[in-house]
Amino acid sequence: MTLRRAGLWLLDLLFPLYTIGSTPGRRQYWRILPVWRASKLFAAVFFILAGAAFFIDLSAGGGYSLRAVFVLAAVLGGLHIIVILAELRSPRYVIFPILMIAAVFLLFGRVPLQQRTQEFTRHRITLDATCLFVAMLISYRLFLSFTTSAGMAHVTLQTELSFAHAMQKTLVPPLSYRGCGLEAFGCSVPSAKVGGDLVDLVADGENVFAYLADVSGHGISAGIMMGMVKTAMRQALRTQQSLPALLESVNAVLPAVTEPEMYATLAALRFHGSSQLELALVGHPPVLHYRQESHDIRRYAMQQFPLGLVAQPDYASLQVDCAPRDLFVVVTDGLTETVNAADQEFGLERIEKSIAAHIVETLPQIYEAIMRAVSDFGEQRDDRTILLIRVLDDAQ
Repeated sequence: MTLRRAGLWLLDLLFPLYTIGSTPGRRQYWRILPVWRASKLFAAVFFILAGAAFFIDLSAGGGYSLRAVFVLAAVLGGLHIIVILAELRSPRYVIFPILMIAAVFLLFGRVPLQQRTQEFTRHRITLDATCLFVAMLISYRLFLSFTTSAGMAHVTLQTELSFAHAMQKTLVPPLSYRGCGLEAFGCSVPSAKVGGDLVDLVADGENVFAYLADVSGHGISAGIMMGMVKTAMRQALRTQQSLPALLESVNAVLPAVTEPEMYATLAALRFHGSSQLELALVGHPPVLHYRQESHDIRRYAMQQFPLGLVAQPDYASLQVDCAPRDLFVVVTDGLTETVNAADQEFGLERIEKSIAAHIVETLPQIYEAIMRAVSDFGEQRDDRTILLIRVLDDAQ
């Protein structure tokens, strides 16, 4: 055992309540643990520290005022909870509750001892010992309840989310492509509750097929379905089917391997060279098309069922003409449905303004500009994924 580890072990032994955030891993755990989940733990801390007041009175032979002892118990328990919260959330402010605790001890030390008879002392010692025992018993019960319920549930949830994050990172790496007269960039930013956003691109000769999918639900089940969608799409592309037929074949596969209530929205773009685009939207937000010639943005929307929702959806596609420097933008509802403090949604219009303001920049820069605008607008509650595809000049 190294000297450092021995020192940390000794601190854990002597000050178990102050070292719960002594390492980055511990601090990260307590920061993401909701306060309501930690309520039993804080109550346990309150009672175990409140018991110190009865121990002090017991050491003094029960000579302090009973009211002063109970006040000290309440103040000590409350201030120690504040110390722990400050240490975990705002360490620079931890000195203030510590100074308050020191001041409370100094003030309590000035409380005069009361006159007491032998009978009074015996009853007070019995009362102090009883209160101390009850405080320890309640604290122990609360600690046990926390570890077997809220604490365990949170650990299970975080384990599942970590696994889903790793799965999403493996299946959905940042996308960067340049060739066949096109350049593309796509990236997904998972939320705290991992969903199943998927961005992918396959180039085959002069044809480029790119799509963005958003699986319903969160956690491991959504991540697994995301992997199924990617596998099914890649397999269907090998059959050289039309875009509607390709989506219908994927739709026929999913219900048999997923839960009934799960589905996936999807935007698929198949470029035939760099001048012709075929696109299909199934339950997905509109595709945005910035046209260089007219300097405007057109929205392409289609009312079609998501993948895996109905047996025979009868999908269709649209044909779109492309020109050099045109830009196609596909996003998930994790961006458009971001809400601010006034409960307003970010929407497509604000995305269009970001596109127009940064249209001459590189695709990663446009991506960062949109993400920055959404982050400034409201808190992230769902995966945020963007796919950008630009038609290159002939010279490029």
